[in-house]
Amino acid sequence: MTSQDFKAAILAKSPHFANSNQKVFDALANKLQRSGQFSQFGALYELFIYSFFIGIHINSKIELPERKHTSEFAKIGAWKRESPIINFILFIVFSRSEEIGFDWNQLEHMSEKEIEDVLKNIVTFLEEYAHGGLNYLKNKYDSDDLDNSQYLFIDVLDDVIEKLESIEETKEEEHEEEITEEVSPIRIITALIKVGETTNVEFKSTLRVNLHTNKPDKAMEHSCMKTIAAFFNSSGGSLIIGVDDKKQVLGLDNDFNSFNENKDRFDEFQKHLDNLIESYFNNGIFSLLDISYPVIEDKTICVIKVRHSAKGQVLLCNKMDNNKEEFYIRRSASTKSLSATEMISYIRSQWG
Repeated sequence: MTSQDFKAAILAKSPHFANSNQKVFDALANKLQRSGQFSQFGALYELFIYSFFIGIHINSKIELPERKHTSEFAKIGAWKRESPIINFILFIVFSRSEEIGFDWNQLEHMSEKEIEDVLKNIVTFLEEYAHGGLNYLKNKYDSDDLDNSQYLFIDVLDDVIEKLESIEETKEEEHEEEITEEVSPIRIITALIKVGETTNVEFKSTLRVNLHTNKPDKAMEHSCMKTIAAFFNSSGGSLIIGVDDKKQVLGLDNDFNSFNENKDRFDEFQKHLDNLIESYFNNGIFSLLDISYPVIEDKTICVIKVRHSAKGQVLLCNKMDNNKEEFYIRRSASTKSLSATEMISYIRSQWG
């Protein structure tokens, strides 16, 4: 799919809003020429766009209720057709690539299902941030904190920005240790887990233990190595071991318990992981990896940060198939093996 076709597919989508915010639309949007009690936007989607910007500003992203409790807008392509506002909105969306699970470099290689999943993520992104902004407006409306003037919407956004600036000033005045904690790796990893799996983040419950049999399983190890290979060949990413695909932190105890109890199990885990990486790739690949063992929710996990291989493709040596060389990439939130023809095309597009 070309970028133009992809944009057209986005413009054909119709976001929803929660019916619980209907009174905000009744008051602030001039739907079907009905008069409200405040200065108004024209169409519903104008208030939706305004609310989206507020949600982005205050970083408020709220999940919508079930579809039966929502209402649908016109298609995105019908909003402000002659205005650059839609392109600006899409610029914001694509600047959050991890949240929507999308990498422009992979567009032409994505399947229809993968593209549809990304489109769904984009619409959800718009809906949830708009819902956050609408909730902000609803709270001000319910508390009678909206001044009816021709500058109503400017004043509200001004208020949002003032509060954000106040928060930033407060942060700057905090003790240095508190600021350090705010941007600490632990907080970053916790945020990654909260967002869930994306193009650049993958969770694995264990490195080598099959949780169905509670025994070491080469297939588990192979799955982890495939993900690392895919990150090398895509835009990089983080493999987090000890977290399941439902974002539950399990820790590494299942793996630790698979090693000799008479030895330091944490040390054995580290050595085993290093040996796996060396056998599936080579020693030279370690320069592209950062491996850490943070403690999240009182449980030790393993985070393997993988950098993109700028010098060329990385092939995986499949230990389960007579050392067969395989090529993997990331698409949406999954790892995909490419055929020889697909691999040649992908390598040309990525490394020339």
